[in-house]
Amino acid sequence: MSRKKGFWLVLLILVLAVAGGGYYYYTALYLPAQEPAEPTMQTAKVRQGNIVVSASGAGTVVPATEIGLGFRSSGTLVEVLVQVGDQVQAGDVLARLDDTDARKAVALAELQVQQAALQADVTALTGDLSAPMSQAEMNLRLAQAKLDELVAWQPDETAVSLAQANLTAAQANLDAAENKDAAAGSSATAARVNYELAQSALVTAQSAYDVAYDPGRDWELNDTRRATALLNEREAATRNLEKAQGALEIAQANYYLAAASINDNNAVSAQVSLLNAEQALQNAQIGPSETDIEAAQTAVQQAELNLAQGRLSLTQAQINLEAAQAALAATELVAPVDGVVLAVNGQTGESVSTAPFVTLADLAQPLLEMYVEETSLDKVAMGYEVDVVFDAFPDDVFVGHVAQVDPRLSVVDGVTAVRGLVTLDEFAKPQTLPIGLNAAIEVIGGRAEGALIVPVESLRELSPGQYAVFVLEDGEPTLRMVQVGLMDFTSAEIVSGLEKGEVISTGVVETE
Repeated sequence: MSRKKGFWLVLLILVLAVAGGGYYYYTALYLPAQEPAEPTMQTAKVRQGNIVVSASGAGTVVPATEIGLGFRSSGTLVEVLVQVGDQVQAGDVLARLDDTDARKAVALAELQVQQAALQADVTALTGDLSAPMSQAEMNLRLAQAKLDELVAWQPDETAVSLAQANLTAAQANLDAAENKDAAAGSSATAARVNYELAQSALVTAQSAYDVAYDPGRDWELNDTRRATALLNEREAATRNLEKAQGALEIAQANYYLAAASINDNNAVSAQVSLLNAEQALQNAQIGPSETDIEAAQTAVQQAELNLAQGRLSLTQAQINLEAAQAALAATELVAPVDGVVLAVNGQTGESVSTAPFVTLADLAQPLLEMYVEETSLDKVAMGYEVDVVFDAFPDDVFVGHVAQVDPRLSVVDGVTAVRGLVTLDEFAKPQTLPIGLNAAIEVIGGRAEGALIVPVESLRELSPGQYAVFVLEDGEPTLRMVQVGLMDFTSAEIVSGLEKGEVISTGVVETE
């Protein structure tokens, strides 16, 4: 009986143990496994460091400037003074053409200039204003002086008195000569009387003409009645004067004819003197006519025209000389800038045209043509720093800057890329970089040293350009606005809003 009780006691203990183990498993292990797990917050500390935003690409050395130089005219090469690789300076002569004809043209043009200068302006030869005037200038001055004298003419009482005295003396001489030939002088006397009467009539007509055309009477033209009378008077005076002049000429001719028939040299000479004295008196009293003034004006105009034509010829000759000199200068090919000769397309004795003959490039300042992917366009701009590693110098890093960014994208091997030019700040190597040398480049879009940096996953973009982060304060996350600077794929620069060492949330990760 006691043995059965022990069995059941052991069995009961086993049942209770199994039941207790099952309860523990259910309550301690099974039930907690069925409840959702608490999420785990990932954090990071605000640290201080460096951040660089850059774009990688490829570059090739190209000349800063490359120009093809050709002659301005065709010809035969007589001298080539450079070869590929030569360093030349601006102004150096690179090659020459046969200049025989060009020199002859210059000599001929110089001679034509000298001839034109002698005709138009002597000072053009020497630039000396004290040099003698040309004949054309002298003729112009003489013509102008004569015109000025005629226009400014005024009666000279002294000259009139002298002319009258000369006339009286000439008349006395004529009378004396005529007395010697009284027999043959009757007809001459009659002719002389008529001539004197004609002279007197001319004087009277001239006096009436002067009275009629007195400028002091011009006021009468403003009165209708007086104007008519004055105009009639002037017309009559003009007719009478012309008539008296005609009569005087006829009487004079008759008188000359009668005097000549006397065949008396003394009388003829005296008569000539008398006529000259009479003409001198008339000139002293009346002055130049409108016809005389017009003739003088025409002479001045002709002299001006001759001078202008001479100077025009001189100008044309000088232009021809300059053209000939330019043609002579064109037989030399001159370097316009410093550079290195890249190509020479010809040899002495060959005929060349105006096509490029010498190719010149500036290799003093290393320049790279760069290409970066279009996705990196925001990291490429004028003035950005560029790190350059040449294939030929893999252990050296050279620094340059972006000098140009093309406004149009390029396609290279089917890939759209941004093209630009990079200038190296310096190249401390003894050799010159050959054109076409390849390099790897990295355009520095931005660089911040000693900046506050956080992981990019900690940023919360509230609106374009506006960011915030969750900062743990007393173990609780608090949203705080921050100002972000540079940013790459992993890190971001914090300009303001955080302090070094602060803990921020980078996100929440669920755990099982």
